[in-house]
Amino acid sequence: MLEDRDLRLRICDPLRDADTALPWYRDPEVLRMSEGPDAVPFDRARIVRMYEHLASVGELYMIEVRDETGWRTVGDVTLAQDTVPIVIGEKNYRGRGLGGRVLDLLIDRALALGWEHLEAKQIFSYNEASRRLFSSRGFQQSESGVDAQGRPFERYHLQLRDRPNGL
Repeated sequence: MLEDRDLRLRICDPLRDADTALPWYRDPEVLRMSEGPDAVPFDRARIVRMYEHLASVGELYMIEVRDETGWRTVGDVTLAQDTVPIVIGEKNYRGRGLGGRVLDLLIDRALALGWEHLEAKQIFSYNEASRRLFSSRGFQQSESGVDAQGRPFERYHLQLRDRPNGL
């Protein structure tokens, strides 16, 4: 588990956590930003398959925030060298700086693992919030392109090798 005061990342259990994530992956805003403007809402089975895949390629975490009632699950994130997808699924928690704090924890984890770099492999060009988030943590745009559906995207790269731990 990775923690920072009232924020923690706990390892995801795909079968248990799929029910929590179901409303997020039916939210048009989440789908547009993560999957594209014409994405179809996910069902539980698709979320489980997605979570199992993400857990097989990296460390899959549920994002939790402590409030007056205890720990509340508000999103998910995967740490893999070539992808760092972050979803703040609970609408009331978007735009509150959680993404930056999550990314800080992941960068520290990648440094502890001895990784040399991280990639955010596909951020849609219209997803200004994600582009600003990754740029604010030192990621540099490394590539731009168009996906198979003709949607423009950008790739961001963070060099960790010479980066001091915690910065």
